[in-house]
Amino acid sequence: MIAISPTDLDWFEFLRESGFNNEINFWTPTPWNITGLGAGDKLYFMLKSPIRKIGGFGEFKEYVNLPLSVAWSRFGKKNGCKAKQELVDRLDKYKNKRSTDPESILTSEIGCIVLDNVEFWDTESYLDLKNYEIDFPSNIVKIKYFNQLNTFDTNYYKSLTNGFNLVEDSQGKYKKTREVVQRKGQSSFRVKISKAYNGACCITGEQTPELVECAHIQPYLNYNSNHVQNGLLLRADFHKLYDNGLLYINQDYKIEVSPLINGDYYKRFHGKTINLPKSKADYPSKEALTSRKFEFRNE
Repeated sequence: MIAISPTDLDWFEFLRESGFNNEINFWTPTPWNITGLGAGDKLYFMLKSPIRKIGGFGEFKEYVNLPLSVAWSRFGKKNGCKAKQELVDRLDKYKNKRSTDPESILTSEIGCIVLDNVEFWDTESYLDLKNYEIDFPSNIVKIKYFNQLNTFDTNYYKSLTNGFNLVEDSQGKYKKTREVVQRKGQSSFRVKISKAYNGACCITGEQTPELVECAHIQPYLNYNSNHVQNGLLLRADFHKLYDNGLLYINQDYKIEVSPLINGDYYKRFHGKTINLPKSKADYPSKEALTSRKFEFRNE
C-alpha cells in the first residue's frame, strides 16, 4: 500500500532545510482518522500548485488526534513550523477564519500522521505523475490510496551496493578542505545514516533527534559522497569537533581526542571504540576514516 497527499509548500521547505527525518508530523487541520496505512507504508508528498509534483515521502508510523498545544509539545519544529505561533496561524488560515479566542485554537484537535525515515528530495528530482500510470486528480484535497507496488523510479536515492571509494574532485584530486557547496541527496543520506546507526550517536549513544546529525567522513564533493559507508551519526557537539579536526576516528574505529581540548568530559572518550552499525555493509569505510588523519590537530 502507498498513498499520496497534497502537501503544503511551506511545511515541506522548512523540514527539508531542518534536517529532521523521524517523528515528522504531517498534520491535518481537522482529524482525518487515517485507517488505510500500515506501519512502514509510504506516504508521498504531492507538492501543491504551482509545482504539482512528488517531492518525497515518509514511512507511516502512527496516526493520532491531538490538541494543537499537545502536538506542539510532542513534535515541536517537526510540525513543519519554526514556532508555536506559526502553527497557530497556519491552522487559523486552513480553517479559513481568524479566531478571537486564542485558547480555542490551542485546544483545537488536529490530525497527526506521524512519519519516519522521511526524504525531502532536491527540486530537480521531483517526480511528475504524468510519467507514471498513477491517477491523482487535482481536486483531491486529503489522501488517495493505491493497492500497488511502488512504481516510482527512485534510483537516485538508492543506497549504493558497492563499497565506498574516496570521491575525486574535477581535477582528479581527493578533497582535503571543507567548502560550502550545494549538497544534493542530503535528505536520503540522513535517512540511510540514521537507519544504520538506529538513530543513536555512534560515540555517546544520544538519540534525541534534535541533537544528532549526519556527518560525512570524507567531506562532500558530489552525490557519490552520500554513501552510507561515508557517514557517521554524531551528536552536534561531536560533529563540530570532528569537522574541525579536534576529534579523529581511526581505522580500528577508535576515538582520538586532540590534545588541544582541555575539558575532561571529551578526553574521557579517547581510546574508546565507536558503536558500529548492525550490518557490516554499513560500517564506516576505513579508507575514508584514514583520509581524515591529515586534518587531525594532534599536536
